[in-house]
Amino acid sequence: MRTRSTIQVLDDHLERRARGDIEGDLENNYAQDIVLLCEKGVLKGHDAVRTSAKALADQLPDARFLFPFKAVDGEHALIQWSARSANARVDFGVDTFVIRDGRIVLQTVSYQLEQGNSEA
Repeated sequence: MRTRSTIQVLDDHLERRARGDIEGDLENNYAQDIVLLCEKGVLKGHDAVRTSAKALADQLPDARFLFPFKAVDGEHALIQWSARSANARVDFGVDTFVIRDGRIVLQTVSYQLEQGNSEA
């Protein structure tokens, strides 16, 4: 079986997250020993990704996400994103990835949550 490319894994990750399919995303796209670098420090494993995804969903319930920029080079990827919900927003978020052998082995997550959803 041919290993999926970085862009294939990244696109599948984004599509599954848009559908709320965190478990399918973990099963199909993440290495078991994923390293997640975020505001809480260095976290590892699928439970770390679940916790991070839940925190974002709790902060931005029923949010609409936009991905205005995506860059991929070899096993490295970056996405720029923004999100709006009824009570909060992220104007500029960035995630980076290392995707090796068809699995996300490292992800960084960085964003600043703002209360309110205005376009300020």
